[in-house]
Amino acid sequence: MINPTLGAVLFGLIFLVWEIAVWFPGVKALQSSPLTYLGDLLPYILCWGIGALTVMVVGGVVGWIGDTALWGLNTFGDGLLVFGVGANTGTAPGSTGAPLTQGGLFMTVLVLAGFIARRKRGAKGSKWRGWLSGVGMGLSAGVARYAAVPLASAVNIAGVWLTGAMS
Repeated sequence: MINPTLGAVLFGLIFLVWEIAVWFPGVKALQSSPLTYLGDLLPYILCWGIGALTVMVVGGVVGWIGDTALWGLNTFGDGLLVFGVGANTGTAPGSTGAPLTQGGLFMTVLVLAGFIARRKRGAKGSKWRGWLSGVGMGLSAGVARYAAVPLASAVNIAGVWLTGAMS
């Protein structure tokens, strides 16, 4: 399992800022109908959660994909920090354990299958930006405390329920 570095967290935040910049309709539009515009962020948020789930998987093909994506974000992000702006880099504080149970892994496979199968032209860029942002930020301590731990708990509980109902 690869640990996130400050570079991966940086890229996760870059994809978040990118999405907000593309999405932002303006203050007047948000004041007139906020729910309509906030609903446009839902695909990104869902894909962010799927990215965070992907890096929580430690084995198999999905774990390899998550580790490879995190390694790439670490490498490019650290390079950007060191060579781009002259900053230091290091391992970001975060979670190294696998918080997913067998039921949670079961649900993660189902969620990833839906993510891969769903192809909507308008949200394609948003979908991958969300996934990469979730991969980069999902295991960092500040994010894991408030987002990844409840996300892992939700898929673990849903997986226990679903596998129990099916057997």
